[in-house]
Amino acid sequence: MRGLKLRQIQDTFSEPLQGFVRDSGVRSSVLINRSGQVLAQHGFDKVFDLVGVASLAAGINASSRALARQLGEDEFEHLHHAGRSRQLFLGHFEAAGGQLMLVAVFDERSSIGLVRLFFEQFVANLRELPEMQIVRPAENARDFEADLESSLDRFFRDLIGG
Repeated sequence: MRGLKLRQIQDTFSEPLQGFVRDSGVRSSVLINRSGQVLAQHGFDKVFDLVGVASLAAGINASSRALARQLGEDEFEHLHHAGRSRQLFLGHFEAAGGQLMLVAVFDERSSIGLVRLFFEQFVANLRELPEMQIVRPAENARDFEADLESSLDRFFRDLIGG
């Protein structure tokens, strides 16, 4: 997506993401790139939570890819984690600029089947966007990584009460 600023990228993905949230019944969702950079989000009230979820999801994706290779697979198709009251879905797909991931948090109002179904529709909708046909180089990757590291440090420090 060469030449597009982050705000333009977020605007591009915002409508398809809102459609996914509406159709699938998830509570919140975030679209990120492989590094954990937020491209669009819906339903996260606190920036701190959003950055933490995005960062941790990028790490989970990298770890699961490594685990899949250990088991003789290229990667796992989707990841699903179920808790007592909330569930997490992480789906990834290849785009012109690299791998993108959708993280969705849902509860009893939805199901993993609905989330997977509407995830596939979401990916198809994104692939039809003209902006998805243009490859963009990493912009300010060093600055982004520094911000990410700082946010993760704060996240874990606050998590353990330090």
